[in-house]
Amino acid sequence: MALKSAEKQQRYRQRHLDHGHKQRLQLVIGASTKAQLIRLAGYHNCTLTKLIEKLAAEAELAMFRKVPARQADAYLKPKPDARVNRPRRLGGQPTPRSSRRRAVTV
Repeated sequence: MALKSAEKQQRYRQRHLDHGHKQRLQLVIGASTKAQLIRLAGYHNCTLTKLIEKLAAEAELAMFRKVPARQADAYLKPKPDARVNRPRRLGGQPTPRSSRRRAVTV
């Protein structure tokens, strides 16, 4: 019996995730940003995955060239409570926990 497309895709993803070299990234970006990424990938003749990997590596290298060694060391240390998805206020400051709206049940 032939595999359905969804089953093939699931197996393909699982193969790549099993080796620990890749991780799944799911996000929502603006339509114009997606168009920019697609154009850049086409220009560089690579996939979106390769393009994002390249952009991240180049941005990190540029940052290392600008910051003192002490800051670079702190950047490389794992942070146990990284707040990747925490809402931010204007100016890039995290929103205080006490000021977040809570759902009210009646």
